[in-house]
Amino acid sequence: MSLASIINELTVENVQNSIKFYEDNFKFRTEITEGEPITWAQLRKDEVIIMLEEYDTVKNSISNYPNKVNSSNLIKFEYNELEEIKELYEILKENDIEFFMEYTETDYGKAEFGILDTDRNMILISALI
Repeated sequence: MSLASIINELTVENVQNSIKFYEDNFKFRTEITEGEPITWAQLRKDEVIIMLEEYDTVKNSISNYPNKVNSSNLIKFEYNELEEIKELYEILKENDIEFFMEYTETDYGKAEFGILDTDRNMILISALI
């Protein structure tokens, strides 16, 4: 058995709002959508894929799916270039995105900062210094 990939699928309140957030702030592009209005989407940037699904749709299809609460999970966006995340940090600040962690350079050789998406999913953005 071989594992082909791991894809994050985020449950969200409004898929269209989440698509806009990830396209506008991280330049993901929407590859596939389902539903009218959209209840599921697959987005891609380079080789990275994320899926977005409306919480109510997931709750209806998985009978024991837990009630939606603020997540304690962390999604990490790892960039190759330090300048990329410095530029992204400034753009996100200008766009009034909510931060849970300001830009910092760590003692383990990374520059990092953290934001919340439209559903308060935590995204840690980092690059090697």
